[in-house]
Amino acid sequence: MPEEKKKKGAKKETQAQEKELRERLEKELEKVTVKDVVAQMMISLSSLGYQKLGLPEEANKKYKDLDQAALAIDSLSALIKVTEERISPQEIATFKSTLANLQLKFVSESKK
Repeated sequence: MPEEKKKKGAKKETQAQEKELRERLEKELEKVTVKDVVAQMMISLSSLGYQKLGLPEEANKKYKDLDQAALAIDSLSALIKVTEERISPQEIATFKSTLANLQLKFVSESKK
């Protein structure tokens, strides 16, 4: 019997910890904005774009897939257009610079 009580106590403690974690996560999610999510998507697309271009070659040559790179680049371009008036000029300038670089690298990699 004492072993059973320990198991039940441990289970209740675990459930309480999980509930507390859920509540903290919910509070954090309340702070997240769509702008934050879109900016993170743009960062992810930039990173994936370089990876799918196989760049840098030392790390990403095995991932090279120009169709996937084109999709990442086109998606980043579309998100820049949609968010241009909604995020800071500095952020847009950074994303536009990254997009231009990806486009140039894409042309270069396509000729290989």
